[in-house]
Amino acid sequence: MIGSFRKSASYFVATTMLVLLSPRVVGAFVRQSSSSAVQRKGACTAAFSGLVSVPPRRIPSSPHAHLRRSTTSITSRFLSVEAANHQPVEEEQEEQQGPIDHTPLVDFVSSSSSESNFLDSYQLPESPDYIPLERPGQRLVCIGDVHGDLPALKQFLKVAGVYNNDNDTNENCWTGGDTVLVQCGDITDRGDEELACFQLLAKLGREAKLAGGQVVMLYGNHEAMNAAGLFQYAYPAGNAEFESKVGTNLLDKALGTVRWRAQYAGNVPARWAAMEPGGILAKTLLQQFKVAVQVGKTVCVHAGLTEQHLKDYGGVEGMNKAAREWIVDSASLLDEEQNAYGEFTSVDQVMDSAQRRAKTIVSAMPPCLGGGIGAKSPVWMRDYSQPADMPPKNPDAQSMADAALDAVDGDRMVMGHTPQRRINGALQGKVWRVDVGASRGVNSGTPEVLEVTANSDGTESVHILTSSGQRVDAMKDRLIKSASTVDAKLYF
Repeated sequence: MIGSFRKSASYFVATTMLVLLSPRVVGAFVRQSSSSAVQRKGACTAAFSGLVSVPPRRIPSSPHAHLRRSTTSITSRFLSVEAANHQPVEEEQEEQQGPIDHTPLVDFVSSSSSESNFLDSYQLPESPDYIPLERPGQRLVCIGDVHGDLPALKQFLKVAGVYNNDNDTNENCWTGGDTVLVQCGDITDRGDEELACFQLLAKLGREAKLAGGQVVMLYGNHEAMNAAGLFQYAYPAGNAEFESKVGTNLLDKALGTVRWRAQYAGNVPARWAAMEPGGILAKTLLQQFKVAVQVGKTVCVHAGLTEQHLKDYGGVEGMNKAAREWIVDSASLLDEEQNAYGEFTSVDQVMDSAQRRAKTIVSAMPPCLGGGIGAKSPVWMRDYSQPADMPPKNPDAQSMADAALDAVDGDRMVMGHTPQRRINGALQGKVWRVDVGASRGVNSGTPEVLEVTANSDGTESVHILTSSGQRVDAMKDRLIKSASTVDAKLYF
């Protein structure tokens, strides 16, 4: 069901899931590992001994290298933590006696008025699966992958004409009126300010709703991986942002202890606590994410849609319903693994619990969010977008796009996922690729925005808005007709 998550494996999953998961499921997540069971247990021992997040460092070439640290005793680690906090070990241990508290972490945050303000700042309004363009001149604007680059996101929004970037600390930053803004996924990973990007888009979503507009955020493959605890592509500074905002300044204060981290076995606890089903951001933000959305005659998705997707997953509505139920309702499957105060007595207990947690999340993941490199799901496929800046190499791509759009009565499909040098269209204008690799963690590309405008005769016009202030006729100037026309038409 999940397919191959080969490179998508997190440090923790690469070292510990091998113990309990079946070979079929393990093969879906990790490359063949040469580490022995002894090495894996030693790695988890080190992680359990750490309990608090590993200090930010460069991502190692091996997906499990950061867990291969010399093992220290659990008691010694707690002594150092308690000494740093000026709290006697005996007091902390006395506080943690008694039955395991299976209360989800988010409930501790929700019950505190000061911490609940954090949740409010990530509140994204609900949006429908189909949004009509109801008046001539109403716009849809689509932006591609952001990957934690806040300056790039702000530039996208400025180019789209929906954001007053001189006023971003106050209310009323939205300047788009009834414009519909769709961010096509992959806000997470490869960047330093993922939470800040989430927060800004959620804020604009609340303001847009008051003005008659909409902000829609789509699942990318990186959001799906983060929800499943797969953090191979996370940057150290990005992890530090989660640790500061979710760990130190939110959960540590709400629970009065750092021990909640133990249940995540060293797998970037603050990030996993925020992004997992039922996690800190699940109800306020992530349940509003969509796999796909149709705005007028335009279908937006992270990687692509096929007619088979629509049949197998119950259409756009079915996919979005499945994703929403997974990120919110499947949290109940984790009840027995919730361990708010870190009541573990051994490394084996930590390993077993964290493995069950990961396996449960992955097993419940809807197929429309599953996959891996080379997979064909709506958040992973590249049949319409690869190779970059060229006509798709799949000889069936045209018929696939035509069939999918006919099934939803659409004219075009917009996707991110595969970085292009500039926004371009292919397959006779049926697909538009909007990932320009703008993040500094990708290509530091120049932000551009796809704009679709409703006309008075019921048709729609497609333009590309550039950072230099141009409004380019997309069908005339950015449509790739053949490989021989690419450089001449697009880049020189």
